[in-house]
Amino acid sequence: MEIAGLKVERAAPRVPEHGRPILFVHGMWGGSWMWDKWLGFFAGRGVTCYALDLRGHHGSKPVRDIGRVPFADYVTDARAVAGAIGNPILVGHSMGGLIVQKLAEIGDPPAAVLLTPAAPRGIFALSTPKLFWLSLRHAGEIFGSRPITPSFEEADALLYGRTPPEERRAAFERLVPESGRQAFDVAVTGVPVDARRVRCPMLVVAGREDRITPAKTVRKVAAKYGAEIRVWDEHAHMLIQEPGWEAIAADVAAWLEKEAR
Repeated sequence: MEIAGLKVERAAPRVPEHGRPILFVHGMWGGSWMWDKWLGFFAGRGVTCYALDLRGHHGSKPVRDIGRVPFADYVTDARAVAGAIGNPILVGHSMGGLIVQKLAEIGDPPAAVLLTPAAPRGIFALSTPKLFWLSLRHAGEIFGSRPITPSFEEADALLYGRTPPEERRAAFERLVPESGRQAFDVAVTGVPVDARRVRCPMLVVAGREDRITPAKTVRKVAAKYGAEIRVWDEHAHMLIQEPGWEAIAADVAAWLEKEAR
């Protein structure tokens, strides 16, 4: 389906509908496909699920130059889809987790879930040696607002710490170029979020072996909002797809049953 010119995947409930709909927001280089397992999981629990492709990703709302897209445009995209759905629960991964933080600030969702989220201004984003090294290697794209495309070796080092080796190449080949301007906004200037305006229940989830948003950084994100924090052992940045993702999804579902307004 299409909402505000954006491609949106919808999964209808497979049992009698229960609870509010959920909007899933992907991270850098990603797309709605990253949420396929989660859409099926929650649809099986009676939840109507949506996952959008941000502009410039997988044919969604084409842009002339993905390198120049600011972070604020991605917030606009997710906000438009959320408004069309009707104030859904928000779930974001990585950069998508920062988008959800902004939506929680400017709106009033029933609940927000941040999975290995990017950090807002005030929490140092480049907090691991590997991520700092990658940022230096792609400084030209970040400071020049050019598309960023990681090599397989870079993605393997940062993203796929707990992805089975035989699945890594296929996952990498589905990644798309990302905005250097967006990376500048997040990593250099920082994205401000006023925690006083975030009133919804919030759950924050970290992977103990994450090399992009390590648990110590994610704990600071949770503390900023006074949110509940879960740290999962034997998981890394892509915990939404790694073996054992079902346990994390089940924990999120149980939390939503209890806490979502």
